[in-house]
Amino acid sequence: MPPDSFSVPIVIGVAVLALVGVLIAHLRVRRDLAEARGQLVRARQAQEHLTRETSARDQRLAQAERQAQEAADLLLEARAQQDVVRAETEHLLATRIPALVSHLRAPHVIVPGVQNPALAGTELDRLHRGILDAVARGVREEGERIDEAAQAIVRGAMSRVQTQALRAQDLLAGIQQRYSGDEHTALLREVLGLDMFNELIIRRVQVTGIACGATPGLSRDDTYLVDLVVGAISRVENFEQRIEGPANHLRRRIGVAARAAEPILFITSELLANAVHHSHGTLKVTIAVHETNNGAAIVIDDAGVGLNEEQYARATRLLSGGHPVRLVDLGNPPRTGWAAIGRQVAHYGMQVTVKKSAFGGVQAVVNIPAALLVEMPEDSRPSVLAPEPVRATVPAAVTTAIPTATLPAPTVPAATPSAGPLRPEPVTALRPEASRRPEPVASLRPEPATASEQPGPAEALAALPQRRRQSRRSASGPRPTAGSGGSGSSGGSGSRSLTTPEEAARRWGDFQAGAEAGRREALPAQPHDNTEGN
Repeated sequence: MPPDSFSVPIVIGVAVLALVGVLIAHLRVRRDLAEARGQLVRARQAQEHLTRETSARDQRLAQAERQAQEAADLLLEARAQQDVVRAETEHLLATRIPALVSHLRAPHVIVPGVQNPALAGTELDRLHRGILDAVARGVREEGERIDEAAQAIVRGAMSRVQTQALRAQDLLAGIQQRYSGDEHTALLREVLGLDMFNELIIRRVQVTGIACGATPGLSRDDTYLVDLVVGAISRVENFEQRIEGPANHLRRRIGVAARAAEPILFITSELLANAVHHSHGTLKVTIAVHETNNGAAIVIDDAGVGLNEEQYARATRLLSGGHPVRLVDLGNPPRTGWAAIGRQVAHYGMQVTVKKSAFGGVQAVVNIPAALLVEMPEDSRPSVLAPEPVRATVPAAVTTAIPTATLPAPTVPAATPSAGPLRPEPVTALRPEASRRPEPVASLRPEPATASEQPGPAEALAALPQRRRQSRRSASGPRPTAGSGGSGSSGGSGSRSLTTPEEAARRWGDFQAGAEAGRREALPAQPHDNTEGN
């Protein structure tokens, strides 16, 4: 077999094998390529998924960053608000609440507002104001409770002291009755000094108790108004040298109803003591009694240091009695005079006003309404210590034109026979007998004789209620005293009745001179009655 024929099949076989190999390789390559493509697709998908996840993560991260920033901003804002609230609360605790407590004690103290003006009207401001209101309400209620308890204690203590002082007053009056002779002049002088000191104690106890809501603690009958003024004068230390008057401008028998007699006497004596205390030792305090269209008035003038506008405002507020007064509002030491007067004024419907007087001091006017006044009985007269009514002066031309024969002669009471010795009747004290209620007695002075001496505007005053004369006391009852402001003398007749007006005037003049001399020697030269009105 030729060589060429043998090689052809071999070549063909090799070619076929090569072709099969190429085909197998091609298929393998294609398979690998498909696999690679699948892997690439999967890689792309994975990359896309990763990209999406990365994008979502970036978004979440950005959102987290934004949230973190917002939280940080909120935290900073919360911290700033917390700092503002803390500072405002510290301002509330350190400044506003103490200022509020001071304002409750002294109204002129101003309570500040919020420290940060931006907080005005906010919820925090409303809450803090609610806290301040609650604190103020609690402090007021507790203060009122404590003040009421303190006033109750003071009332009880003053009542007991007043009772003991009145017992001492009765003991001193008994000593004066037993040792009233000329041989006991030195003893009587000492007793009169003690009696005056005891009277000052009673007045101070009375004003303190009344300022705390107590009553005057004393009772009287219907009493001439001028007698009450005389009694009020006698309650003031060194009244002989310091008080001028009273000037009696009344033209009718005007008296004060029993229920208001002691309060009016108390008010007048306290105003007089206040005027004397705030005037120089050589200056006089004047007092006058007038009839008004609406009742009567007691006018007190002094030439003392006077008051400023703030003091006048405080005096007007306290004397009106329309505002509640606590003990803490009366100062330290407490000045109870005006507060006590205000309580009596509000209770009895009176009016007390103060203003600058013509002498540069203070003028106090006590207006007494007609409802508290009575017309005293015809058969009664003021006490012998009461001054005569001030009569209008007659012009000289009119005096010369009237014949002397037509002038009425002064009338005097009929003389009463006397069975006793020619010496003054023993007296109980030189001040109003508060615990007793003696009756008025006939005056030892002439009454106005003609109708022309009656005041013109008297008819303008509403008719005062008439009071019947009550039963007379026996001749051994209490006699009028130098300070008898409440009730005058005891009954008209008795074994020791005065014989003639001249002798009675001489006796009372001698007794007054001796009593004043005894007081001047028993009392210190400088007044020590530190009143608490101003």
